[in-house]
Amino acid sequence: MMDGVECDIERLPGAQAEAIVIADKLRVRPLIGEAATKLDVLQRLQQAVSVVHIAAHGNLTRGTIALAPSPEVRATKIPDEEDYMLTMADVQQAQVRAQLVVLSCCHSGRGEIRAEGVDSMCRAFLASGARAVVAPLWAINDRATLEFMDKFYTHLMNGRSASVSLHQAMNEMRNFPGFREPYYWAPFFLMGEDVTINC
Repeated sequence: MMDGVECDIERLPGAQAEAIVIADKLRVRPLIGEAATKLDVLQRLQQAVSVVHIAAHGNLTRGTIALAPSPEVRATKIPDEEDYMLTMADVQQAQVRAQLVVLSCCHSGRGEIRAEGVDSMCRAFLASGARAVVAPLWAINDRATLEFMDKFYTHLMNGRSASVSLHQAMNEMRNFPGFREPYYWAPFFLMGEDVTINC
């Protein structure tokens, strides 16, 4: 259910491929598809890790990220938003212990402007304990983001800082056939510290 209406959330094949590629680079096992439940993601956020990477649907108007509902919920009812949507409040309560959080989700870098700053998913992760967050400002292309993140993580895993890795990935995407336009490579930005990952 979303806004009180039953709906299907379209799968993102590039996001699944992205999760597999990134997990391979980080030498970890990813949570994919129905295994990426809200409860499991929240539990993983609390583990002391270098990097958290979330590739999923982001919602512009709510500032939320769509995850999977638990099998128990799916077996008993049509899932409500609180069963699968990761909210800023959920993140702030999670006590994230990652050096870097990468949100490969549409609009996840945007938020509502308030007197104290921009209220966004990025800010929620930083307030919860993450040292840095990479996120996009607008809707991202599924295939282009897979290529972008592959390039970003290649540089990151070679010892470059998050800002340098972003810059290098952007430069490479400018020359990548079919993804040369800024729409494909320019939405991502770094908020927080310019971390270097030691894996």
